[in-house]
Amino acid sequence: MRLTKRAFLIVIGVLLWASPAQAESLDKLVKRADMIYRGKSSAAVMTMEVKTKRFDRSYKIVAWDDARRGDRTLIKILGPAAWRGHGTLKIGEQLKLFDPKTDRIQVVGHSMLGSSWMGSHFTNDDLVKETRLARDYNLALVKKWEAPAAVGGNATYYRIAMTPKPTAPVAWGKIVYELWENDKTIAPKSATYYRKAGDGTPARTITFSKIKKLGGRWLPTTMTITVTSKPGEHTKLVYTKLRLNVDIPRDKFTEQALRH
Repeated sequence: MRLTKRAFLIVIGVLLWASPAQAESLDKLVKRADMIYRGKSSAAVMTMEVKTKRFDRSYKIVAWDDARRGDRTLIKILGPAAWRGHGTLKIGEQLKLFDPKTDRIQVVGHSMLGSSWMGSHFTNDDLVKETRLARDYNLALVKKWEAPAAVGGNATYYRIAMTPKPTAPVAWGKIVYELWENDKTIAPKSATYYRKAGDGTPARTITFSKIKKLGGRWLPTTMTITVTSKPGEHTKLVYTKLRLNVDIPRDKFTEQALRH
């Protein structure tokens, strides 16, 4: 059977998309973009604005992250006063939430990773990055193109389809992830989440915007999440300070630190 030129090019394209070399390249790209806010360790100050039909709320947040002694994250609410002291602690695969009003620490199972964090549209998983995109999903290149970027002139853009690996404890059936890179930086552009791989309508979308230099890196300082079933609502997370590869005391990632 003879192939037309068009059919031949399609076959070659499919083979290239499925090649191990490209899969490894996509893994590296996604890992770098997914971890742009984190070094070997990091300390960050953020604001979070939550807009729903029932309330508008703003928080000031401080977060520490350390991958040098295992995967550890501590997030604390600094204000307003009504919410001060609420915290989230992650050590390895264990996630704990602290409510100062009840003085109670709750251990979060995998089933709660998709639950709302502090009434926002972000989940527990979003905030502590339990899910690693390059680790937990199979990646396939959908589109690659050149276009202007926020810094550094033109950039190479990638649209990547992600489907869960068989044993990955993840909540989403498919993610369409867009990122870009040039000689200045690599950064996520958007992530569109689908409950099931065959769904035509996404459940939610996260967009990354307002590129600034923080912690010595050019990165999107604003993440905005919208939920398809909740039009008019959003949560916006803005990085105001970021330090990378800082020395964080070991006792920062303890229940005592979570409580105080």
